[in-house]
Formats: sequence, C-alpha cells, structure tokens
Amino acid sequence: MLAKFMHNYRSFTLTDRLDRYWQLGYAGLLFAGLLFFVSCAFYKEMWFDEAYTVAMVRHDFFRICEITARDVHPPLYYMLAKLASLVWGQDIVVYRLVSVTGMLLFVLLGVSHIRRLCGDRAGLYFTFFAVFLPVMLEYSGEARMYSWAMFFTTGAGIYAYLAYRQNQWYHWVLFAALSLGSAYTHNYALLGAFFINLSLLIAVFTRNRYLLKPCLLTILAQIILYLPWLFVLISQIVAVTQEYWIVINYQHLLRDLLVFYFAENLPSLAIKLLSFGWLAVCGFGLYTAVKEKKHYTGIALNSLAIYLAVLGLALILSQVKPIFITRYLMPNSGFLFIALACGLAAVRRQGVAAVLCTVIFIASSANFYLHYDKIYSPQNNALRADVTYSLKPDDIFLYTDIHPAGIYMVAFPQHQHYMFFPGGQEESKPNPFQPELRFIYDLNALASYQGRIWLIEGANSQLLYGHLGKSEPVFKVIDFARVYDMPYLSHKGFVFVGSLLQKEPGPVPPLPAQE
Repeated sequence: MLAKFMHNYRSFTLTDRLDRYWQLGYAGLLFAGLLFFVSCAFYKEMWFDEAYTVAMVRHDFFRICEITARDVHPPLYYMLAKLASLVWGQDIVVYRLVSVTGMLLFVLLGVSHIRRLCGDRAGLYFTFFAVFLPVMLEYSGEARMYSWAMFFTTGAGIYAYLAYRQNQWYHWVLFAALSLGSAYTHNYALLGAFFINLSLLIAVFTRNRYLLKPCLLTILAQIILYLPWLFVLISQIVAVTQEYWIVINYQHLLRDLLVFYFAENLPSLAIKLLSFGWLAVCGFGLYTAVKEKKHYTGIALNSLAIYLAVLGLALILSQVKPIFITRYLMPNSGFLFIALACGLAAVRRQGVAAVLCTVIFIASSANFYLHYDKIYSPQNNALRADVTYSLKPDDIFLYTDIHPAGIYMVAFPQHQHYMFFPGGQEESKPNPFQPELRFIYDLNALASYQGRIWLIEGANSQLLYGHLGKSEPVFKVIDFARVYDMPYLSHKGFVFVGSLLQKEPGPVPPLPAQE
C-alpha cells in the first residue's frame, strides 16, 4: 500500500512539474508577443492603407458603412477602430493598438483552445508560430484588419469543432458570432467562414445527423444576419469584375506563396531556407501524425483543407479577374498554423523541432531589429517635416498619385488637397478623404487660384513637375523637386518627390499629348 502511494505521489509530482514547464513556456511566449507587437505600434508615419483607416474613422458609423459598401472591404474593423477612437482619441497609434489587440487574441487561442484540443505541444508550437513568424510582426502593428480577421476565422473554426464534438449551446452561439465577425471583417475571412460552415454541414450530415437541427439553425442565423451585407457584396463583386487594381505574376506565384510568412526584412536566401525547413519538417510531421493516427489528426487535416480551399477558390476566381495577392493569405493563416503545429508536435525526434524553432527565433529576432529600425527611422518624417517647416495657412496640395494624396491629406487636414486625374470623369463613389481631398480632371479647376502649391508625386510617376515648372509666368518653382526615400514607405514601394510652386491666376497650359 505504501509502495502504491509513493508511486502515485511520484507521478503527481512529475506531472505537476511538467505542467509548470508548459505554463512557463506559454507565459514566455505571451510576454514575447506582447513585447514584439506593442513595441512596434507607436511610430507615427503611415502608408496609404493606414491613412485610409485614419480617414475612415473620422466619419460616423453610418458613413463608414456607406463608404465601405462602395469599396471592397466590410466595415467591422473600421467600427472597432471608431469605438477605440471614442475612448482614446483619433490617433494612428490607437488604431495600431486595436490591431495589436486582435493579434494578441489570436495568440491566446493557442494558449487556451488549441492547447486543450491538440495537446500542450501542438498548442505551444501554434503560439510560437503566432508570435515569431516574421510576417506576424508586420501585420500586428499596421492599422488594418488582418489580425482581427485571423482571430475571427480561427475562433470560428475552433468553435465549429467544439459544437460538433460537444453540442453545447454556447459553442453554437460563439461559432455563429465568430463566423459573422469573419464575414464582416474581410472578404477572404468570409471565404474561410463559408468553408468552415460547409465542412461542418458535411460532417453533421454524413456522421452525426442528430446535430442537423442546431447546425442548420446556426447557419440560417448567420445567413439572416449577413443578408444586409450580402447585397452589398454582390455589388462589390460586380464592380471588381469591371475594374480592379490587382495583377497576378503567375511566374513567381508559387515562390511568393511558399516564402510569404518569412519574406519581410530578411535576406532572400535566408527566407527561402527558412520557408523550406519550416514547411518540410512540419509537413513530414503531419504525415507522421496521419500515419500514427494521432488524436489531433482530424483537426489538423480539416484546418489544412480549409486553408487550401480558400486559396484554391481565390486562384480559380482570379482566372476571371485577378483578386488575389499574398497578404490575403493572412485571414485564414490560423488554419495553416494549426496543421503545421500539429505536424511539428508529431515529429518523433523533438530535437529537430527544437532546432527549427531556435532558428526561427533567431531569424525573428533579426527581423524584429530590422523592422524596428525601419519604422522608427527619423528619415520617415523627412517630407512631413519639410512641409511643416515652410507651410502657410493658405497653401494647397496637388498630387498625381493617390498614395501621397491619402497620406498627406491625413497629415494636413486643415488644407485643401487636389488629386489630379488627367482626362478622367467625375467620380460618384464616396471616399473617406472627402471633403479635404478633391478629385480634379482638368488643371483649369485651379485657374482662379493664386498662391503656393505643394506638388507631391511618386518618384516613378512624375507627371506635372517638369511641365508646370516650365510654364512661366503661371507657375514659378520656389523649391526644386527633392526625392524623399523614407525607409518605412520605400519598404512598401513608395518613394515621393516634393516640390513647392507659386501659381499666378490664369488658365493652366495644357499637358503635352501622351504618346
């Protein structure tokens, strides 16, 4: 009897000690995620998509819905940012912290739900991927909807599985709520929600028909609650088929897909080696999990199937009109992480997994240093600082590129801004930059204006400087064109040229004919 007691005591002690190790591991990852994500949210400069968010949040909730209805994104993220602005004020840092919050909630899914469903090891690897894959740092600190889209879709998938396995009413409710959150956050998250619902319906119909009633009621509730936006989505689809800015480079598409999660600030060779090692080791482990019939195999394979189904459908639809770029992988990335985390947990030699994670951690630390140095570089403020130094109350701004137009309209909202589209037609489509940003299609819209003009153009799309600078005496160049190669914006592909002109009243000379 004493021997039996000692055996049980020893087992309890070892288990308790092991649990503490797991808890310390999760706590360390959560702290690292908080440090990584929050420390990269306080820089002030922004690129166009973030400026779009800032401009959007200035409007009321009804106007946000109206503008997004005429664009291609659903309104939920902007509403979350709007709610945050009502409490903490209208500031780009506030909106970035909203994105950080979504990313931390996504990380917590590994600590809480993935851990319980797939085991400590798989949960730890999921959390590790969510914190240390370089792409996560990029999207956690931008004022956009991707972190929330990941949280909603992954959460919806988890609660769909729990509803199927345990049939608790609150699982069905949370599944529906998170699924709707996905649909109202990003259209690729909507695709993820669609395949989650479809896979659940197929599983219920083929295996557990006694769940058919709650399953159908939950899906019906989602359809009813999404119905108001469904008509908007249809109009958006029609608009996209007529005109959309995306161009897919199929020659490099496979490479771009494979390296996406590492391709931020690291050298090209390192990106390729890391991507190959990550996918190869985790993929082989997933094969081992299937072969050995691990208890989490079903979750892993279903998750991978949803991820690939969204990607496959997007590429099929892109044959009609290109609608896919690699950042649209983000909303459903949680499903890939679940599959690969389960695969890494099934690797027989966990020393290999430890080496892989160590290499990823080193690469992530280097990526963090490079990213931090880039976003907090004083050079990012060069153009804004030069304008602020010389700006007068009656100055106006003129652009030929929508990217600087959005950024500097947000930076200087008290001035009038003009976006010049030569030969274009009047746009009825609302945009969040109105009324400060006005679209003009003939420079004679400025014929009666007398004063100074800040002309800001893309370095590769200078349309007006050379022409207007030679059009004396209507325009006089006060400050010759200066190139602003700012680290954060140039990382996004934007280098601007700023000039200051003095305009006299009178007709504007026509642009030379385009060849």
